[in-house]
Amino acid sequence: MTRRKNSDHIPAELVTLTELSREYGHADPANGQDEADRFKQPFTDAPWLDLMKKLRENFAAPDRERMQSLATGIREGLLWCDEVMDRYCHATCHGCRDFCCNADGIYYDLADLLYLLALANDLPAGQTRPRRGAPCRYLSQEGCILPRMCRPFICTWYLCEPQMALLSAEPLPFQKQFTAVLQLVRRCRQQLLALHWENHGKNA
Repeated sequence: MTRRKNSDHIPAELVTLTELSREYGHADPANGQDEADRFKQPFTDAPWLDLMKKLRENFAAPDRERMQSLATGIREGLLWCDEVMDRYCHATCHGCRDFCCNADGIYYDLADLLYLLALANDLPAGQTRPRRGAPCRYLSQEGCILPRMCRPFICTWYLCEPQMALLSAEPLPFQKQFTAVLQLVRRCRQQLLALHWENHGKNA
């Protein structure tokens, strides 16, 4: 029996993401993806804005069109996940005493910022928190004030145990679709990083 690829389960309406799955397939992750990300840490506003300015200046790359295509695919995937995650959050977050939004490690990383730049979106006004232990600046009493497509990716791919239970109760084809979309979004993010490093080096 031939083993099916996860890309076989990408929803048909995700046109760009489906095309990218054919182009990039399931290659190994981009080299260096596990290296320390200097953006993924607490920042007060002044140094954060300085970093955002430098990142924007470095973005005029020969691969801009390819990066925009990748970012469009990422956005498609995140928007498709939005309805699912909103439904899960509505069912599990009310009354939760340990919001994952406040967990240490919830930060924008370089791939998040490249994705937003490629879409010509405004970069975040600040990192999620100015110091470790501080609450996320984007979390309100009604939930996150940012649309899902503008949040750190970790805010979408991480599911707590109650949310995992909800996903496990879904029909198997849907579980495979949801997992495949997240995997391919992750793959496109790796490609964004690889293009950035090719043009500017890993310290850019």
